[in-house]
Amino acid sequence: MYLLNGYKRTCDLALSDPLENYGVCLGDEHSVDVCSDTQSNHLIVSAKMCTVVILHNHLSLQTFSLDDIRFFVANRGISILVVVSNQGKVHYLYKDKKYSESETIQLFNECVDGLDRLSMVSERYHRALAFLARCSETGLFYS
Repeated sequence: MYLLNGYKRTCDLALSDPLENYGVCLGDEHSVDVCSDTQSNHLIVSAKMCTVVILHNHLSLQTFSLDDIRFFVANRGISILVVVSNQGKVHYLYKDKKYSESETIQLFNECVDGLDRLSMVSERYHRALAFLARCSETGLFYS
């Protein structure tokens, strides 16, 4: 995860070390608690006039999980979420200028309706795909 310095800029190369503010979080094959690292947590909760980018890998060929999407929507300071599959495919999710948090939450709730912690992994994956297929309606860009 990187805190990119400068409002509405990706990186200010004039700084001596533009990537000096970063956190590293480790997890297992099923999950990562991004806020478990003190620096990462600080970057996420204090991001107001900057952009937080979270880059993480998935051990499978899959794209964003429902947990990824929920985390992304719940944390207003995170503008871009990137996932890399085990085959090197890169997926991006970012909040566009037309992003509507309330519409995104409504769409997410529609997509997860009826799921619980015991739902099969394949069903959760298909629900995430359903969300990603429609997220542009709420101002999220998915690639």
